[in-house]
Amino acid sequence: MSKDGVAFCLGSTDLNSSTTAATTFLEKMTTVNEIQNKSGIFSFDLLWSEIQTLKPNLVGPFADARLERNPAAKNAGKFMTLAEFLDFAKASNITGILIGIEHATYLIARSLDVVDAVSKALVKSGYDKETCKQRVLIQSEDAPVLAAFKTFPKFQRVLTIEFDISDASKPSVDEILEFANAVKLRRSSAARVNGFFLEGFTNSLVDRLHAGNLHVYVGVLKNEFMNLAFDYWADPLVEIATDTLSVGADGIVTEFPATAASYFRSPCSNYERKDLPFTINPAEPGGLLQLADRNSVPPAPPPAPVLEPQDILQQQLPVCPNDPMFRTFRCRLGPKETPTGKPEYNINMASLDD
Repeated sequence: MSKDGVAFCLGSTDLNSSTTAATTFLEKMTTVNEIQNKSGIFSFDLLWSEIQTLKPNLVGPFADARLERNPAAKNAGKFMTLAEFLDFAKASNITGILIGIEHATYLIARSLDVVDAVSKALVKSGYDKETCKQRVLIQSEDAPVLAAFKTFPKFQRVLTIEFDISDASKPSVDEILEFANAVKLRRSSAARVNGFFLEGFTNSLVDRLHAGNLHVYVGVLKNEFMNLAFDYWADPLVEIATDTLSVGADGIVTEFPATAASYFRSPCSNYERKDLPFTINPAEPGGLLQLADRNSVPPAPPPAPVLEPQDILQQQLPVCPNDPMFRTFRCRLGPKETPTGKPEYNINMASLDD
């Protein structure tokens, strides 16, 4: 959200991480502990007209290791408002869209209602109509945000769990079902990796979520080899095969959709067909671990916690700068609670057609 209430598409509200904002608006640099544990130039401090003067700055998650994404197109492209994105998507042949909503609690304290902005944009574009063939997934880590979209039964509400878990208690699954019908797990919650060696899967977690009639997605996948466990042989297709065939995920969230599309469209992804000369097999946990020198494997980390209802209502993200790079966390402090302990969002249905 911009300062004047324009909803637009970007991977982070910190413009310093993905635009050229530092060259123009360095005086806007500030620290917002409710969002992240470092300084940034935030979209809600700039007008939309000011944001439009910026250029994208495509760097990638491993720029510190001199592994940049497409340097030739580093500053290419333009920023799209949510309305422009919805029109663009509707005119394409894609099967659906996913809209991630972050920091809604903080934004509403700044008089910026991102839930209302997204709702109005979707209704205006006709995505709430049964005649619209494209699926809509609303993703958030905030239960009140997803609860607000229960008004739209056509939309799938995806709870993103931004910390590692090893299982989910029955009460926590019941709690999720109150406001969501899908869950997005971190990659390290779906597959246990230690020192870049694949050790196993959390099958009981996925099975428990499926038993509660919840769809399970895994993400975010990236193609860079530094993001892949050794058992994937630097091949992102092997990780996709592992997540879908061994983990049992219903879908993946990825920053490289063309790679995922090529896998699912390939006949080699059909693991059960015996007449194919070649199939893309999932990784076998422990296979390389048995061959590795003991000194190359770090001590096993403590087991991840079991998800409980209180974890869902207020997700606390750990600060972990020393974790392996494939376990990148979005580090920040938790949002401030309202006096009731549960932030609330109310969609005024009378205003959605404005």
